[in-house]
Amino acid sequence: MRLPRRHPKSSQIERDLARLADGTLQGRRRGRLEQLVARSPELRARLCAQRRAIAATRSLAELERAPLALHTQYRALISGRRRRRAPAAGLGLAAAAGALAWTIAALGGGQAALTVAQAATIAFRPATTAVAEPASDDHVALPGVQAAGMPFPYWEDRFGWHAAGARTDRLDGRELTTVFYRRGAERIAYTIVSGDSLPPAQATRTTVRAGTVLAESWSRGRPVVTWLRQGHTCVLSGDRGVPLGALAKLAGWRSHGELPF
Repeated sequence: MRLPRRHPKSSQIERDLARLADGTLQGRRRGRLEQLVARSPELRARLCAQRRAIAATRSLAELERAPLALHTQYRALISGRRRRRAPAAGLGLAAAAGALAWTIAALGGGQAALTVAQAATIAFRPATTAVAEPASDDHVALPGVQAAGMPFPYWEDRFGWHAAGARTDRLDGRELTTVFYRRGAERIAYTIVSGDSLPPAQATRTTVRAGTVLAESWSRGRPVVTWLRQGHTCVLSGDRGVPLGALAKLAGWRSHGELPF
């Protein structure tokens, strides 16, 4: 089993990572993979994502208040994972498990008054304050603007989206901090919602990027991507012409593997 120098994407490694995560990998294979994982931060992150997905799917079966349909999806995920060990199957499990766990958590707890769709409407509002640019191009976060102790990303040099302004709103007792970005005539809005996570929107698709579960949906004809960051809901919405995939790429970006945005 040989690990590529930069991007370990071997199908065998992915299959063994899945088996290591669920405890079915044994013998010399396990020992060799554990050595590789110990030397590779990327493999460690992928192993942690696999374990989180497995823990999430197992926890679903224990939630008695979960609707029957979700339990049926849970059993289908487990069954499908046992039949398929391909890399795409592992990533699909992580995405679906994360999305189901998020949905169950929202149904099992108290219903929050604020919704993702309402938070996404901030994108229609104008900016009220200016946003400073970083002092140098190697910065990954915008200076002087944070929400719940978390910075907002600097995307201009890497993706062509420059910060065009910000605003702060209060909806249903929650503070929502939004930074607007522009690229040509297009505009997107990145909102961080304070407090507990919001019930998820009805997702068109879920994906996993850098271990983060992203829920892609539409609100009033606009693309919306939501995810959790340190327990807070992040909402990234764009103009009608902005592709969902472009928003997902931004939402899943990790600056040099260090700061998840």
